[in-house]
Amino acid sequence: MRRVISVVLALLMFTLAGCSGLPMSWEKPRISLAGFTLKDATFFQQRFVLALTVQNPNNISVAVSGLDARLSVNGIEMAQGVSNEQVTIPALGEVTLHIEVVSNIAQLVKQLRALKGDEAPTYKLTGRIYLPVKPDGIAFSKSGDMPPRDDWLPKNLRF
Repeated sequence: MRRVISVVLALLMFTLAGCSGLPMSWEKPRISLAGFTLKDATFFQQRFVLALTVQNPNNISVAVSGLDARLSVNGIEMAQGVSNEQVTIPALGEVTLHIEVVSNIAQLVKQLRALKGDEAPTYKLTGRIYLPVKPDGIAFSKSGDMPPRDDWLPKNLRF
């Protein structure tokens, strides 16, 4: 009986000691869309590279092991992709992550036809950021306005 109590107390001490390295209040990383570029295009699909700014509001560095993202424009899902890029975000710092996403021609044409030259389309970026200490990931969602169509769409693709 005495041995069982000793083992239980030892396990309790190790558990408490392991938790002492975790911050008392931890905020999830902030993710925003920094830009996008067309990587390549075929008749059936287009590949874009999204540049995402990931900010760490914590006073400890945060390791990132991957990312899953979806981009909607004006309420319609346009592209999705994953990345296994591994980076460490410094304490109270930020990094830019690049993720390749895929769209199809039907989604792209539908969006381009709906846009007017001086309209600023809205976007919603959703997904999960994966950390080694949180293998099921942390959900994120960010909405905002994109530049007007005429600022980024080549003239030959305008309707």
